[in-house]
Amino acid sequence: MKTNHETSAITGPDAEASVARYQIHRQNRTGLFLPGFHTDSAPEAVEAFLNQAAAFEGGGVRLLDHHDQRMVASVEWRTEKTDFGFPVHHRANRFHDAMIEQLAGEVQARTAMRMELRHEAALTVNV
Repeated sequence: MKTNHETSAITGPDAEASVARYQIHRQNRTGLFLPGFHTDSAPEAVEAFLNQAAAFEGGGVRLLDHHDQRMVASVEWRTEKTDFGFPVHHRANRFHDAMIEQLAGEVQARTAMRMELRHEAALTVNV
């Protein structure tokens, strides 16, 4: 009986290294979190997390650090009632890592600056 099997990229000793460090998982309606976007770049992962829509209204989104085996960011939903009494979900990003939170602040500041520049450019073109 032969017991020496050839290793592959999936089962071999380098299999751990081939998995991207940051992974975004979205919750589906049955409650399972399915993997989606993945990258080794923290800034890229944070930007993708901030732009990632939930699979359904109120669904969860998580940013995982595969190397540290922990969740570094997640989405929480707050339900508030409108003046007419309709429930509305508001997204709240929760960061469980200081570096990831700092990167998120930088990404949001860059996005706000881009929006302001586009607005100013539109105003100068229309004058």
